[in-house]
Formats: sequence, C-alpha cells, structure tokens
Amino acid sequence: MNSMTGFGRASFSVSGRSFRLELRSVNNRFLDVRATLPWADVSVEHALRAKIGERLARGRVDVTVSADEADSGVALQLNAAAAKRLAGLIDSLANELGGDRHLAARLLPPQRDLLTTRVAADATGLWEGLEPCLDQAIDALLEMRAAEGRVLHADLQARLQHTRELAADIERAVDGEVERRSTKLKERLDRLVADEKIDRGRLHQEVAILADRSDISEEVVRIASHLGQLAEMLQVDEPVGRRIEFMLQELNREFNTIASKTASADVARQVVDAKSTLEKMREQAQNVE
Repeated sequence: MNSMTGFGRASFSVSGRSFRLELRSVNNRFLDVRATLPWADVSVEHALRAKIGERLARGRVDVTVSADEADSGVALQLNAAAAKRLAGLIDSLANELGGDRHLAARLLPPQRDLLTTRVAADATGLWEGLEPCLDQAIDALLEMRAAEGRVLHADLQARLQHTRELAADIERAVDGEVERRSTKLKERLDRLVADEKIDRGRLHQEVAILADRSDISEEVVRIASHLGQLAEMLQVDEPVGRRIEFMLQELNREFNTIASKTASADVARQVVDAKSTLEKMREQAQNVE
C-alpha cells in the first residue's frame, strides 16, 4: 500500500547548465500531473507526463524544473507578453489611485513569470538529460509514499479489527431480538384487545411481520462480507484507494440501516462507534493510492 503524499528531488545538466527537478505529490481522485518547465517543448512535457503515468496511479503531482542557483551561466529571458499585461494593470490601477503608478506597482503581487530561463537544446537533448533525473526523483518520491503507506496500512488494519469486534458485539446483542419483540407485542395486544370479533390469528401475523422488519441478520451478513473484502484489499500489492473508499461507503450504509431498525440503546452506541471508526478509515483511505 502506498500513500499519495511524497517528495522527490534530483539534478541534471543540459547544454552545460545545471537544473534541479522536484516532484511533490498529494492526494487526488485521479492522476493529475502539473509541470512547470524552463522550456516550451511540448514533446518533452508529453514524455515527462507519460513517464510519471507509467509509475504512479493516483495523486496530484507537481513537477518543477528550475535553474540551479549555483549556476550563474543560466541566462534570463523577459516574458514580453506578461510584462505588457502587467504594465496595463498598473496603468488601470493608477487611474483609480489618482495617477500614482508607483503606488499601483507596489500594490500588485510579485509576477514570477516575468523572467524565465530558457535552454537552447533540441527535444532529444533535453529528454536525454531529463529522463534519468526524472527516474531518480520518482524513485525518491515512491520511497516516501511507500513509507507513509506502511503507516496508513497499520492504522487501517487496526481500525478494521475494531469494526469487526463491534459487528460481532452487535450480532450477539440482537440475537433473538425478533422473537423477543414479537412475543412482547403479542402479549401487549392480548391485554389491550378484548373484542372477540378481532381475528387474533391475523393480528398475531401482523405482529410477526412488524417484528420481522427489525431483523438485521441480512445487514450483519453483508457487513461480515464487506469486512472480509476490505481485509483482502489491504493485502494486495496494487492501487486500491478508490476501492477501499467504496467499500467503506457500503459498510456505513449497512450500519445506518441497523440503526434505523433496532431499538436497543447498546446497539445504537455500538453503531455510533462503528460509524466513527469508518469515518476515520475513510479519511485515511483518501490518501491511499
């Protein structure tokens, strides 16, 4: 089991210039790669995304390639289009401030895209320098994701066991409850109804149907099945985060049904405990790849 949170860093050189590559990943429903590169080459960015897609299944991954601060030979290039847009914004704001362009410029946030680094190299040369560095950074990121994944796995296992114990307690608590409720209802109706014209057989049949509606045996069986499937998911060596989240939703639905059927205060408390545990598991599962 892997977490979706991780970080990886590596360095490489292209055309005699040094660069640093950083990968940061956080949880996300799908794989979402966002790249900030010091060159505008679609083929290199496509290859980078494909490489990450081969090794990661889920998570938002921010990829940043920047010039090494120790490399003084990296030339800066003005983003003329961004500079023109910024000048127009300063003029517009200055008009609102009585023509004070200096004040307007100070009020605007820093524009990080005004100056960029550009590397003079063909796509093949760029990728040859970047690819081994990217593999190294992904290795480091995966190592961190695996370490946190072990922590998540242990926590989910412990909470799964607690949920199993609660389900077993609920099953014991409601054992024979349908028969007990049916008997009590019949006894109360026999005392309340003295009219001999009433069909007592039919009345007792209706009581049995009413009592049967409080039967939670089906829910108990489904909970046991869901917990078994969840335990299997925790043992597989593949991305299972979304499957775990789905199974937790199904478990929560079954416990809700039990809560609506039973009148036992003890069972109600156990259901609340179980739902609280499932919610904590869901929060953890949201970061499982």
